[in-house]
Amino acid sequence: MVLSDRTIKEEIAKGRIVIDPPLDESCIQPASVDVHLGSTFRVFRPWKSPYYIDLKQPLDGLTDEVTVSENDYFALQPGQFVLGATKEYIGVPDDLMARLEGKSSLGRIGLLVHATAGYVDPGWRGRLTLELSNVSSLPIHLYPGMKISQISFYRLTTPAERPYGSPGLGSKYQGQTGPTPTRVHMDFHQPALLTMPSIPVQAAPKRRQRDGRVLRDWLKQSEFQGSPKRLAEALSVPQKTVEDWVYRGARPNPAHRAKVFQVTRLPEFRVAAPSGKPAPLLD
Repeated sequence: MVLSDRTIKEEIAKGRIVIDPPLDESCIQPASVDVHLGSTFRVFRPWKSPYYIDLKQPLDGLTDEVTVSENDYFALQPGQFVLGATKEYIGVPDDLMARLEGKSSLGRIGLLVHATAGYVDPGWRGRLTLELSNVSSLPIHLYPGMKISQISFYRLTTPAERPYGSPGLGSKYQGQTGPTPTRVHMDFHQPALLTMPSIPVQAAPKRRQRDGRVLRDWLKQSEFQGSPKRLAEALSVPQKTVEDWVYRGARPNPAHRAKVFQVTRLPEFRVAAPSGKPAPLLD
């Protein structure tokens, strides 16, 4: 199910969809949100060694970073392919996914904003890398801060069991802050998840995931209306800390567990007394 403008605004207000810096009302379309171009680009440099792409090797040196000033522009040449990034930091909760698409007005001049990376996983946090191509016969001037693409949101049938960035998932781009070179070489150096020798010792991660699901389910039914931001304010902890508990299975330390228990009264977060027995309830 695609989220409408009304629902998008509600999810942003709850802190479940994160878009920072906040958008102007004019950027919210009937079923999507306009996002803007950042000021940094990664330009491929075929004139320097090694003159080829080896997918098994780190490829950070394959591009040069170019930063454009606020009042300047980047000239994307015909046939050129560069990496850019959204100006906005985007956060997606575990029960939504998103799609990044080009804008019709830019497509009509031959500007493509992504080659294959239009899919945004549940649990994503960071600035989105744009795969910018000019398929026209003329240079295109790209201005930092211009509307570059639009993002739409879709509701999942159930919350993702392991959102993007979860331990052991191998998420390579979580938290990226600008145009990020490919990390495909990491796929060649990681054993398949089902054959990893660490699989027999999964009791603690499963417990963390269970606690995260319990807290997530409670949050949706609570006065906080599913908002990690509002729960974080009630607990006097950073919003990202609560998001880590709810979406990524992070386990609160004893002091935080005590805070969570006092607000939620969930037995999973009850801290044991020094005797090893559960601490008494506090009214």
